[in-house]
Amino acid sequence: KWRNITKSAMKGSNAASKGAGKRGDHFRPEKKKQRQFWTPLETHALEAGVLRYGVGNWAEIKRQAAEIFVNRTTLDIKDKWRNLQKKRGGAVPKTTPKFKEHFRTTKKKKRVFWTEPELKALIEGVEKCGEGNWTMIKRRYTKVFENRTTIDLKDKWRNKKDKTNEQWLLETRRKGRDHFREKKKTTRNYWTEEELAGLIQGVEEFGRGKWSRIKRSRPQLFVNRTTLDLKDKWRTKQNKTNEEWISETKRKRSEHFRDQRKTTKNFWTEAEVQALLDGCAEYGEGKWALIKRSNPEMFKNRTTLDIKDKWRNMKKHGNLEEYRKSGNTSAFRFRAKTSAQKSKAPAQVTKRRKKTPWTANEVIALQAGVNEFGTGHWTAIKRMYPEVLANRSPNDIK
Repeated sequence: KWRNITKSAMKGSNAASKGAGKRGDHFRPEKKKQRQFWTPLETHALEAGVLRYGVGNWAEIKRQAAEIFVNRTTLDIKDKWRNLQKKRGGAVPKTTPKFKEHFRTTKKKKRVFWTEPELKALIEGVEKCGEGNWTMIKRRYTKVFENRTTIDLKDKWRNKKDKTNEQWLLETRRKGRDHFREKKKTTRNYWTEEELAGLIQGVEEFGRGKWSRIKRSRPQLFVNRTTLDLKDKWRTKQNKTNEEWISETKRKRSEHFRDQRKTTKNFWTEAEVQALLDGCAEYGEGKWALIKRSNPEMFKNRTTLDIKDKWRNMKKHGNLEEYRKSGNTSAFRFRAKTSAQKSKAPAQVTKRRKKTPWTANEVIALQAGVNEFGTGHWTAIKRMYPEVLANRSPNDIK
């Protein structure tokens, strides 16, 4: 009995001493400081910090806006965030580093076409190890299938279907070499008369659809053309005769597209406008090539695209109804460069001030000001935060 009494007494004394120590550490010995209410600027700085660094990184958030959180500790910031969550029902937006890691940061790898040694090794592997043993085949030919996975082997064999080994090799080689463009086209390469004639002869000789054979039969002529180019060009022929097709392609190349970029604006004269009006009355709207061919001297420096654009502008800005009544071209505006315009003195060049990027504190102050006063009250927002927005005018803030 005595032993139990002494044990309980010892336990009580230890617990009392521990409790006293904790009590002394936990409570502040000094007087409790006065409560400082959170300003809108501090609240917005906290929200911006949580959006940027995530919940829990209170030290980073404090460091990011040190000027704003001068009188706040990390514990204060944590408590304020907890109160905000309670107030808003836990619907506060937050982002974490895990969200960024979840998505791929690297680009998708480029398609690598199969080579002949790889295909031959795959055929031999299936013959020796059997279909489905892709891991054994990969281990057997480790050097050949260095950049291939077992799924790649499986997918490639599935594409074989009912073709023989020779047919499969030929088809894969053609796809890798001819069918797909190796480099992206930078400029449009117009077809010449010789190329069109060679394409027509090839189709007559080998038949439609044999684009690889047509390309191989004329390697020098179709050096810069792929089998896909030949196929696409033949599709444009439709039901036209060979002569019509060649003449149309030649006309499109020479007339419709500008060979050189315009350097100076060439204003339309009254004679050109009159010729355009006469051409539209005779051939109808949209027949720009016929209008140009009917008056080659007048439209010497104009393309069919120029004629089309001019007609559109005349319909939009000119007075076609007035012209149709009076028959006078004065209904349209004409402009020409005068000597006074050419010898115009250059305008004085004023130095542009350097653009200073906005800091995080300035952005937070702007957001808080807009929430407080609303959009449009830029002067009031500047007056509210004079120290933060000292180098910004109301126009900058707007």
